Amino acid sequence: MGDETRIQTDLAMMAGRGDRHAFTELVRLNQGVVRGLCRRLCGASGDADDVAQAAFVIAWRRIETFGGGSFRSWVCTIAFREFLRTKRRSTSRVAAEACSVINPSPTDRSSETTGERLDLTAALTQLPEPERVAVALCLGAGLTHEEAAAALDLPLGTVKSHVLRGRARLQGLLGDYVA
Repeated sequence: MGDETRIQTDLAMMAGRGDRHAFTELVRLNQGVVRGLCRRLCGASGDADDVAQAAFVIAWRRIETFGGGSFRSWVCTIAFREFLRTKRRSTSRVAAEACSVINPSPTDRSSETTGERLDLTAALTQLPEPERVAVALCLGAGLTHEEAAAALDLPLGTVKSHVLRGRARLQGLLGDYVA
């Protein structure tokens, strides 16, 4: 276990005993990673900061269940699950709104030009969801393949395949940026 992981584990154990300052430090140390993960997962929906905040609230409420290991992986898993809950609620809301529209029109993409450069966020949104999520967890949030497999409830080999294919697709989409 690395020094950073050990420090965060100690802070989490202190927070589990009610130390709010220890939990505040955990948030400070991990908020960038969690918010980055949520931005990658949520894409352009604008829900990323809400999902990240909810993940930390849930982590605080459940901190006594933290069993050791990597706090960062634990809170990223919470963020991923909160993303899924938010997505399900959003999908239900969008479906209800779509049913009330008489003549829905497809999204107009004519303003997009082939000469536009894709940034990472735009490229990630073009990946199939399983690949996007695996890439976001492993490459964006720094979870190991094993940790991502546990968070996604998928076999390890499946997660490795999603990351490999997602990375290859991103390299294709971002060819001008990749050395």
